[in-house]
Order: sequence, then structure tokens, then C-alpha cells
Amino acid sequence: MTSNTQYKQTEISEIPENWQFKQASDVLEKIIDYRGKTPPKASFGVPLITAKVVKGGRIDFSNPEYISEQTWHKWMTRGLPQLGDIVMTTEAPLGEVAQLNNVKIGLAQRLLTLRGKHGVLDNAFLKYYLLSFLGQQELMSRATGSVVKGIKQSEFRKIRILLPPFAEQQLIASILSSLDDTIELNRKTNQTLEKIGKALFNELFANASDKGELQDIMDFNPKENLSKGVVARYIEMKDLPEDGMWLYSEMNKPYNGGSKFRNGDSLMARITPCLENGKSGFVNSLNEGEVAFGSTEFIVLRPKDKLYEEFVYYLVRDDEFREYAIRSMVGSSGRQRVQTDAIKQYQLQAPSIDSVGRFHTLMQSVFQLIKSNAIENEKLAAIRDSLLPRLMSGKLRVKN
Repeated sequence: MTSNTQYKQTEISEIPENWQFKQASDVLEKIIDYRGKTPPKASFGVPLITAKVVKGGRIDFSNPEYISEQTWHKWMTRGLPQLGDIVMTTEAPLGEVAQLNNVKIGLAQRLLTLRGKHGVLDNAFLKYYLLSFLGQQELMSRATGSVVKGIKQSEFRKIRILLPPFAEQQLIASILSSLDDTIELNRKTNQTLEKIGKALFNELFANASDKGELQDIMDFNPKENLSKGVVARYIEMKDLPEDGMWLYSEMNKPYNGGSKFRNGDSLMARITPCLENGKSGFVNSLNEGEVAFGSTEFIVLRPKDKLYEEFVYYLVRDDEFREYAIRSMVGSSGRQRVQTDAIKQYQLQAPSIDSVGRFHTLMQSVFQLIKSNAIENEKLAAIRDSLLPRLMSGKLRVKN
């Protein structure tokens, strides 16, 4: 990397002298626009990409939707994507971007599929440009709508793309992609580790014979010494994952009420639709002895014996338990909540202490590895986010 660069002033910003702004229509080979209705869904078939699954620079297929092969042939008449094409959301939200690694997919409404001209615009570079501050600024400048911002294809064609020479585009994209590839590998590794834990949980505890209430082995919303006004770590509802255990926040603010928790606790959302969406997590990102707080809509579950920590987390993720919690919700439509007393009385097939001890021994190292991977991802994402604006503006140059 180098910063020894001559710059020139443009009406937009100062850029390297061998870079130039180009209109999107001049550098794109293909724009596929699937506006209108979303095709009818099927229980299996061709994976469907909707605007809601394009987020964070990737396509989230953790809860996939499908269309039938027959629908796919009828629907995909405006053009078929190619490997490496870029998909971008045009509305609700605007400007989420990801790169395709599978071409046998269906495309729903509110998406554009983009392909750069060969040797002119590298697709991976285009992805990162659109994710950058400059790219997002260009999208917003052409967007319409007071409440929900959106962009028409005709306006998208007019956005300006800052282009380095093609070889430099590829170098920039390779640096950022290498970080994202490692993040994705860690994420998939953690998914696999969680699945291993779930399989062991089901194997060890599915046939437990003794019955007992959940409150026999754990406390709910336990008391913690955190005085009003004391600055502490704060976990928002958005920090609670729908899939996976890791939850993390760097937000600190004065305590003014809410649930309190520490490492080893499990959290579960108690309000609709967060509970139905799977929002739960395991607290293990705090410092030793640290007490954090969060939403009043969390239920905090703390095992009476630390041997049960991993067991409690997987119980919170268990389908049967979650279905019980959902059935116990009360309140007006759209504001229904789980009552803690109903959860306390959940009839548990109580596992033997020997089984719990074995599970704890096996899963301690798994939970630690998940934590290590997640922490590494936080650091890698911070590095990527720091490099992105500098590389995309030409303030930091790369050379072979």
C-alpha cells in the first residue's frame, strides 16, 4: 500500500489524477430490474432472493424461501444473473448490496442485478463502492420518497461511480474481499459448531425421564447490584441475534432501568415478533464480574448451577420450548408478551446431573471457540470498515 499520490480537484471531491468519475450507465453491461410483485413461494425448489435477505454485504440464507422450478422459468424472463453479479436493494432498505455466488436463484421485487463492463468495472469493486460512504451518498442523491427512500432504475443509471484503473479496482476488491471471506468462514464455522451442540443436546436430553419445572434449575431476571445513573454496557434488542449465540455491544450508557445480566446468562426476547423471529443469545462478551443491562423485553435465564449454562442456552433455542413460550403470550395484537410465570412452570424432562456434566465438559471448549471466532470477526470488520472509505476515495492507494 502507498499514499504517494498526485491528486486533482473535481466538483465532487479531490481524487487521484488517474481516477475518474463515470456515470453508471456508461460502465455497466447489464441491469436486471425485477420490480412489481414477488413470485409465489414454494416449500422447496429454487432459492429466492428478496430485499430483506440482502444485508451486511452478503445474502442471508439462514431462513431460505423458495419458488418452484416452473415459477422460476416463468418469472426470470427479464434476464438471468451470472456468477459474480451484484444485487442491490432499491427500497426498504435502499443500498444493501451483495455478490452472487450462485446463479440458479430467483429474484424478487425491489432488487437490481448489476454487471460491470468487462475490463472497465470490476463487479467486486462495484459492490464495495456502493457500500462506501461515497456510493451511498450517490444513491441517496438520486432517491425519492419522504418516509421510505427508493431509487428508480432510470435514476440509478445516472449515479456517478469513482473508477480507478481496472487493475487497481481488482487489487482494492481483493483486499476487502479477503477480510470478508475470513469473516464468512468464521461465521460458517460458528454455525457448524452450534449445530454440533444442538445435536448433542438432542442426543443427551431427548429421553430424560424425570419431570420438573424450569424454575427448579434456574432463576429468572435475577437481581443485580446496578444503581441508577451508573454507566454500564447496554445491549439493545437489535443486538440480540435471531440465529446463533453471540451478542455484542460497545454501547455504554447510564443505567435507567431494564433487565440486568452477566456472563453465563441466556437472554430471550419476550415480545412479538422478536420471540417468533428467534431473538436469543448467550452472554459471554462481558468482562469478569461485569454487569450489563438491556431491554425490558428480555427474559434473563440464569442456571442455579453453572454446569447448566450451556444446557440453558440450547433449551432457549429448542423448538418445543419456544413453541410453548409463543403459545403462552398474552396481550393485544402486535404487543403480545410472554409471561415469566408461564416460563417458570414449563414442564421440563429433567436431565440427570451426569448428562448435564458431560454436556458442560464437551461444550465449554465449543463455546470458547465460537467466542474467539466472533471476536476475530469484530476486529476484522472494524479493519474493513476503516479501510473502505480510504480505499474507495483514493486516500490510500494499492499497487502490485
